Amino acid sequence: MEFPTLYRVAFTHPAIDNHAHPLLRAETRNELPFEGVISEAGGQALLEDAPLTLACFRATKQLFRLYGLKDDDVTWEAIKKYRDTLNYEELCTLCFKHSGISCILVDDGLGTSPSLGESYKWFDQFTNGQAKRLVRIESVAEVCIEIENRRPVS
Repeated sequence: MEFPTLYRVAFTHPAIDNHAHPLLRAETRNELPFEGVISEAGGQALLEDAPLTLACFRATKQLFRLYGLKDDDVTWEAIKKYRDTLNYEELCTLCFKHSGISCILVDDGLGTSPSLGESYKWFDQFTNGQAKRLVRIESVAEVCIEIENRRPVS
């Protein structure tokens, strides 16, 4: 091994996920298409085209290994079918267990419906450290401007 110290640090040092988004709650896990993990597309493009992308092919192989599926199950549809059989807590534990993530910074400021997603503190059960919330200054500024615009001019 050419750089043993770099290798050791890279693969053993606790990691910080510095820009995560809320995960769906167990009861809303199927409210959004699973294809959203591989693409930002919407509508027909998300459901029909995204599964044909390199991002999907790579995700399929990675999830296939993570889930411990057999070689003949390496399809996007098989991944989705297997995922749907897992208890939600088991699924989340499986995904976080070997990640090495010690702290998660959660961005819940734009486009996230609080009724669909878990709070940022929910992540604490999967890490050694405490999750923190990223504050979107543009969201805060937008609220301040709306409040300011409602004030009567004196």
